Amino acid sequence: MTKVVRADERHFVENDAISGYWIFSYSDYLDMKNTHFGDLKVFNDEVLKAGKFYKPESLNDKEIVTVVLDGELNHEDSTGNKEVLKAGAVQVLSSGSGATFTDMNMSGKDTHLLRMWIDPLMQNMKPACRQENFDMDKRKNELVAIAGQGYPGAVKLRANTTIYMSKLDSGKSIDFLTDISRYVFIYVIEGETTICGEKLGKNDQMRINQNETIIIEANSDTCFILVDATGNY
Repeated sequence: MTKVVRADERHFVENDAISGYWIFSYSDYLDMKNTHFGDLKVFNDEVLKAGKFYKPESLNDKEIVTVVLDGELNHEDSTGNKEVLKAGAVQVLSSGSGATFTDMNMSGKDTHLLRMWIDPLMQNMKPACRQENFDMDKRKNELVAIAGQGYPGAVKLRANTTIYMSKLDSGKSIDFLTDISRYVFIYVIEGETTICGEKLGKNDQMRINQNETIIIEANSDTCFILVDATGNY
């Protein structure tokens, strides 16, 4: 199964604090046919406006992944973690038995970020927060594991899921081995690519559950996120 979802099919949200798109059902957006893909429960592409903040939120048993694409984010959570996340930062908050968190944009410009929620392997674990910084310009034409288990340098995820990021130069390609037990979600951040024979542009996405190897070809300089998840569709 492969499914392409175009940029203009995403759910748009705008309020005093944020402007962005919710890929799956989230908050007051409910679409019973679009609640998750495997263990990937939330994927939000948002801009947090200058001087604004997210209201504090409490969660149990979710891996909360934040990828800062541009700008900076002041993060605080109930594990005692306080960090300024700048462009290139990847953070995983394992909410486990319960964690409260908030993020603020205290800079003078908007902050662009991706946020994901993923189901963990085990429930009711002790909450923890971890982060690393990635310079994708120094690792072009690679598929870089930014969060997962057993990958040197990747932020640890307490889940049977791996999140990759890649910057491909025009004309380059990457193969990704998968099978029917995996749910592969690809989101194009910049550029144009061909995936499994389908052309995708900026902010398009593809959802893949198949036994064949995935071939990703860059038609222009391209940046994308790939989430290799388990679970049920």
